[in-house]
Amino acid sequence: MRKSIALTIAAAFMSAGVAIAADQGAAARRLLIYSPESGNKTIVYKSKNTTATMAGDPVTNGASFNLAIGGDGTQCMSLPSSGWTAISTIGFRYRDPLLANGPVKVALIKRNASLGIFRLKLIAKRSAITVVPGNPTTSYGTNFKINAGGDSYCASNGSAIPAQDTATSFQVYNDDGDACSVAACSSPSGAFLEAAVAF
Repeated sequence: MRKSIALTIAAAFMSAGVAIAADQGAAARRLLIYSPESGNKTIVYKSKNTTATMAGDPVTNGASFNLAIGGDGTQCMSLPSSGWTAISTIGFRYRDPLLANGPVKVALIKRNASLGIFRLKLIAKRSAITVVPGNPTTSYGTNFKINAGGDSYCASNGSAIPAQDTATSFQVYNDDGDACSVAACSSPSGAFLEAAVAF
């Protein structure tokens, strides 16, 4: 059932002429990296725009999220296919409440063609997070990739001034950087395709 719904979504994007995978700009509406000395570490990434398209099927192929903090850490996080479900014909949702597959608890990727709005969201938790704020963080890059030839969605530091930039917390709102300054993970297992660049 999940696979047939996912195929329907893929067919819809193909008929709309947007089935070719590409690097997509997905500037950070919010990016939080919180790393207290004790307690849950947290990463929150949210993006919203009107230009991104969508190609790929995480229900079948999974996805990955690569996060780099300028010189202070890089981490690839796996979002395997088993956690993904289709949202009608407009996107996909990932859930791993017990964090069995890594630190990503929830993720969402969807595009409402009638409204012209694209949304991407990811929340990661707990000690499996290894990246930490740079104190100060001078640059960052994210790459959310739908595996097996799907789209990559990228955010990077732009003109926004961080609201928090300490040893325990980095947070930026409404940034405008959307270059792919960090490579996508090469596979769901978490190996890198190549080293982070442009830092």
